[in-house]
Amino acid sequence: MPEIVLDTDELLRRVIFNNPSYVKEDQSLSSFAFKPRSNEAGVSVDISRFTTYQRSIIDKFNYRLYSVRAQHVRELEFDCIHNPVEGNDSHALIVGSFTNANCRRLARRAVRIPYPD
Repeated sequence: MPEIVLDTDELLRRVIFNNPSYVKEDQSLSSFAFKPRSNEAGVSVDISRFTTYQRSIIDKFNYRLYSVRAQHVRELEFDCIHNPVEGNDSHALIVGSFTNANCRRLARRAVRIPYPD
């Protein structure tokens, strides 16, 4: 059953780390990392309180996790909706107006989460 996404929730975005379309040389995200695919209603994220780093990253050799607080997402006039899918109860969507400028602002708010050893 969908839960309310709290402003304090950290939203985890998994991206392919060796793709310069998503991750820049300085390890910050490009705006493209927050563009939904054409067949998606929003940008897929995981709500950190419902998952673990390991479950969210899936493959630490090819992906990196970035976090953005739901409050920051909402300050940029997006919304966060818990959207559980089969096999992933932590799944959520960031929805809103995905202009280039808005996606850049969202990417600037995202922080890389190092792999916990």
